[in-house]
Amino acid sequence: MATKKKFLAKHGLEVNTLSGSTTTLTFPTADGTAGQVLQTDGSGNLTFASSGGTFLTLSDSPSSFSGQGGKIVQVNAAANALEFGAAVTGQSSRDTFTGDGATTNFTLTQAYAGQNDVLVFVDGVIQYPGTNFTISGSTLAFTSAPSNTGRIEVLGTTPVASTVTPGDGTVTASKLAASSYTRDTFTGNGSTTTYNLTGDPGSENGSLVFIGGVIQDPGTHYSMNLTGATKTITLTSNLANGVELLVIYGPVNTTGVPSDGSITFQKLAGSNFQTDTYTGNGSTTSYTLTQSVLTASHLFVTVAGVLQTPTSSYSASGTTLTFTAAPANGAAIVVRYYAGASFNVPTDNSVTSAKIVDGTITKTDLAFNPEDDAVALAIALG
Repeated sequence: MATKKKFLAKHGLEVNTLSGSTTTLTFPTADGTAGQVLQTDGSGNLTFASSGGTFLTLSDSPSSFSGQGGKIVQVNAAANALEFGAAVTGQSSRDTFTGDGATTNFTLTQAYAGQNDVLVFVDGVIQYPGTNFTISGSTLAFTSAPSNTGRIEVLGTTPVASTVTPGDGTVTASKLAASSYTRDTFTGNGSTTTYNLTGDPGSENGSLVFIGGVIQDPGTHYSMNLTGATKTITLTSNLANGVELLVIYGPVNTTGVPSDGSITFQKLAGSNFQTDTYTGNGSTTSYTLTQSVLTASHLFVTVAGVLQTPTSSYSASGTTLTFTAAPANGAAIVVRYYAGASFNVPTDNSVTSAKIVDGTITKTDLAFNPEDDAVALAIALG
């Protein structure tokens, strides 16, 4: 008759590894806490350790989050590790000045190829290139000095391309066009509502439309017919006699490797602008955006057709737009911004295995050697 005997595993356990050598594994003398795992120091000593942590603990990733706020995680130039890099937003840059009644020249934070590459507002009213101002490099020159305390806003935009990805080394300086924007201007006669455009905006949201310097809302104040050979804009109401209609846009791109001098605004994505509209009620100050943005300067905000100033008039964080003062009851709020991808630094423990490209994590990144310790772990874990 068989008898039952207890099996006692000693603290030191000698096992044969897959390579044929013999090693002694030393196990912990006490149990760990819930959720912990066994790990080895590579010399046969096993201890309990927490399985959590951040990607900072990996050997091929940054060692600290310090000073990296607002940046993205990207693969380095050598394609063998991760690093933090500047966020790529494809959105707007903005300069703000205050007129003194005498100064006509203002220095911008960056240079532009031409005057059609910027949108300029004085006290919320759009200015016309060539007529009201000119651009030379980083110098903005007004034909007449803006009034004393007049608020000057300059938007220099960098739209996001889609569909076409040029081959490595194919985009040279000679392929970049001097002027990116197409501007169509018309003068009202009191009866005409439909006007022919010189190009293709791609969509209603891919354009900025102004009547008498006041921005108009797509779908509410105008519509576009972009299906035929001739592209048109139709206003909801007749354009008053002598009033100017301005349409600014950059439509659909093409395919293939672009030729020299061919990358104009027309070669970029048609739906560059995201448009969010709201109606003020005199008390609400916070509104939810369709897409997340990094800063308030990435937004183009008007209330009752008047351009608002970031930071002083409103702030933005993620998908939340917050006004300093609640817009008036019934006031039309229009928010426009480039619908490019926004990148943020992942939060702790948010990078799951599904987000890691296959083959990028090697055995040297793990807390144990899966080849030499496979048998030992199987024994230890039963």
